[in-house]
Amino acid sequence: MKVVVTGGSGLAGSAVVWHLLHAGFDVVSIDRVEPQYPLAEFRFVDCTDLGQVYGACHDAEAIAHLAAIPRPIHHTPDQVFGANIMATFNIFEAAAALRIPRVVYVSSMSVLGLPFSYKPIRLSYLPIDEAHPKAPQDAYALSKTLGEDIALAFVRRMAGALSVVSLRFPWIHTPATFKSVLTPLWDDPAGGATNLWGYIDTRDVARACRLALEADISGHEAFYISARNTFMKTDSASLAQRYYPQAKARSRLAGNQSLFDTSKAKARLGYEAQLSWEDYEWT
Repeated sequence: MKVVVTGGSGLAGSAVVWHLLHAGFDVVSIDRVEPQYPLAEFRFVDCTDLGQVYGACHDAEAIAHLAAIPRPIHHTPDQVFGANIMATFNIFEAAAALRIPRVVYVSSMSVLGLPFSYKPIRLSYLPIDEAHPKAPQDAYALSKTLGEDIALAFVRRMAGALSVVSLRFPWIHTPATFKSVLTPLWDDPAGGATNLWGYIDTRDVARACRLALEADISGHEAFYISARNTFMKTDSASLAQRYYPQAKARSRLAGNQSLFDTSKAKARLGYEAQLSWEDYEWT
């Protein structure tokens, strides 16, 4: 299968490119930034330009769409929303026009409204599953939520000729970035509360993308994908009770179990997290 990976030079994108290559896929990486370590065929492409997207995807059999401004911090809201929405629309427009049958859309747990909301988010229950209401407020969360709506619209338009898997990831990290960014939060649980103390290793991101490319799925399906635990040493039930007391407990939380329920991903994609910060060499 020939797969175009958008955002292939990024933290997660480069892991996806590497994993797909080693799994035997024919990979083309596209990005506005040259990769630090070139692995696959690379093309400079701005996904907000439809013509460039057509040119990059003309002979692809699938697309893994990771390209995005990943947080509304260093860009203005209109830049975040405009770039993310146009890139996503263009990917699906190209997939429809070029009859590319599978797109994996990298969405986000931010469809819940977290972690960049202007006003506090009230969660209905924990752990979170795909039925939980979405409540975006900021430009990034809105772009990811509407990105899933774009995916669904194109599935309708293509009437069986296109299937889309949306993967809702939490905070994406490598062992090195986990150590530098997340270990300081072990002593500051409030600092991770708006992320639900969720994370995922880039290698599990890559595995999830491959499984989504290979899955026997029609239409559009969304999945929460995360590590099996939180990035905290504190037990999850205590954190949930302290910071989200209004959220009903759907099931008993054991130890530092993740607050994202990935059972749908296990059942439909065969995804189970393989990597945990507790196994990193520096712990």
